[in-house]
Amino acid sequence: MTRKVVEYKSPNNVMEQAIIAKEIPQGVYKKKDKKKEEKYLAIDFYSDKIALCPKTWSTSPATMVRDISASGLSQRVYEKNHCSGKTVASSVKKLAKFKPTMNQRGTSGTFSTSSLLYYHFSRYFDTVTIIPVAIYREMDRKAHRTRVTKAGKAKTSRGMIAKAWDHLYRAETSPRSYRPTNELFTPSRSKIYGALIKGKGSRYGAEVNGARRRAWGSAQNEEFQETAPYFALRSDKPLLDAIKAGKRRVGSRVRSATGDVSDFQMLYWMRELTEIVLLDYIFSQQDRVGNIDYRWAWYWVGDDGKVNKKWASSKVSRRNIDRIQPPAEIAQFFPNLVQRTHLNDNDAGGRVPYANFAKRTGMLQKLRHFSAKTYSKLIRLDRDLQDHGPIYRYIEKSFVLDSRQRRQIVKNTRLATEILKDTCSIGKLRFDLDNPKDFLLDVAMTEQPMDCHNP
Repeated sequence: MTRKVVEYKSPNNVMEQAIIAKEIPQGVYKKKDKKKEEKYLAIDFYSDKIALCPKTWSTSPATMVRDISASGLSQRVYEKNHCSGKTVASSVKKLAKFKPTMNQRGTSGTFSTSSLLYYHFSRYFDTVTIIPVAIYREMDRKAHRTRVTKAGKAKTSRGMIAKAWDHLYRAETSPRSYRPTNELFTPSRSKIYGALIKGKGSRYGAEVNGARRRAWGSAQNEEFQETAPYFALRSDKPLLDAIKAGKRRVGSRVRSATGDVSDFQMLYWMRELTEIVLLDYIFSQQDRVGNIDYRWAWYWVGDDGKVNKKWASSKVSRRNIDRIQPPAEIAQFFPNLVQRTHLNDNDAGGRVPYANFAKRTGMLQKLRHFSAKTYSKLIRLDRDLQDHGPIYRYIEKSFVLDSRQRRQIVKNTRLATEILKDTCSIGKLRFDLDNPKDFLLDVAMTEQPMDCHNP
């Protein structure tokens, strides 16, 4: 697919761009990805049916984009009186979140390009982990300050989110007050830019995000590796034995959150965690722990002998899994209920100053189980980046990254490749995580042979 651009004109006669990037070479995109991209591309911030509201919760500023066409309210009235909090009326649709960069003193790290990197590279690796579609979007800085930032500044008074709105207000008033200016503003300084994105799911508890009893940083990332699926990934034993060992090793708080987890669930978690750790290592993600989400899904083998999936609408936690009953139409198949991982919050990667906790805490070095498909893709990616091949050129042309940021991706990809090659070469890496669904077909979860250097 070629790059696609749509332009919008603000009331100040500033021309803004919404851009769908080209597909990453060798990427696997679904029809729903392309549909979502087009949907985002068509959002006109100045249409009467669109309201823009400041995100005044959590730690980083963003603009919540809402369709108010069925509400009976004007844009001005809605933005003035109905923009508080996450909850919206049933007549209002949540369309997307416009998230710019924010990295200033006292704020949480946010880099808008990071969400775009995770989206496209997840399609390159064809991840089992679900990572949301993201497109590039610009907005007239003065229009954004008037409609969104001023309200965000007024509605917050403490914490990182308040400081962030203060910094953004000053920056949109005087762009040179923000450094590095290019990370927030277009070259003309008339517009801010960011990612349009929308994720689905609820936040995992200790079963995947870890107990989180220790301080933020390396200590909490070490704790992240003490869940049942991560302990299983660290086991030298064959896959099903490793799963049993992982379940036994967890502490009381994680055990309470995890409950009597099935082997099928563990297989999905293990595969998803390897993908998360690899992407976080490559992009120097500094804020992963506590930011992993899930949705419930039913899996069953139908009369045709194939594995089927249906999303469950429930948002209950794992501790209350018994409250979720299968739909009547599939109950006869005794379906399996599992949490599928959604990686929605990917905005703290890509910048050189960020702390790469996957690297600092040796997450890749500890893995003993991996997907053969992911490993092969990584080897090819590393070769491409080293040779300045099609994917390297794609990175140059598709993302707002400076030369240091691009070099970091190349360097981290090489280091990740060397780590996994070394583990493979000494016979410590088992390639047994390609197809979690096979477990339901009574297919033996056999290890695949691997040429560590030329898969």
